[in-house]
Amino acid sequence: MTGLSLLTGCAAIHGAGGGRGDIGEIHLFGVPVALNLDSKPGPDGIGVRVFMTPAGRARGTEMHEGRLDVLMFDGVVTETDFTRTPPLKVWSFTAQQLAPVVGSSALGIGYQLALNWGQSRPHVTSVTVVARYHPPSGPDLFSTPNSISVGTR
Repeated sequence: MTGLSLLTGCAAIHGAGGGRGDIGEIHLFGVPVALNLDSKPGPDGIGVRVFMTPAGRARGTEMHEGRLDVLMFDGVVTETDFTRTPPLKVWSFTAQQLAPVVGSSALGIGYQLALNWGQSRPHVTSVTVVARYHPPSGPDLFSTPNSISVGTR
């Protein structure tokens, strides 16, 4: 997955435990601009890296259960608005689906994702992305929203 080594923009919301296994926080780092993921000219996706950390720990760990979603919203959506705003696109992954994109870095174990938006092309010059961990039980855990420039329309 070329181009994902220049990740910026850490985002995290702390969890309160309870039903999330060992995951207490979720962090999303996004490539600051949209990516060209195919042979056709122009952007058609985004690149993100997601780290899930145990409560009170600094290094990422693997997700063994539950589901990871990456939500993409048209335009800039704030932390108070993203739970009430319908996403433009949602990508969902089980632990088994994430296995091929797992990697280790100074931040611990994380998942590097190149996400093609397909027919859900943004209508404005930026998108907001949020990572959501849906545990087998208990409330969902969200990262802080992260904006990515998708170019001029």
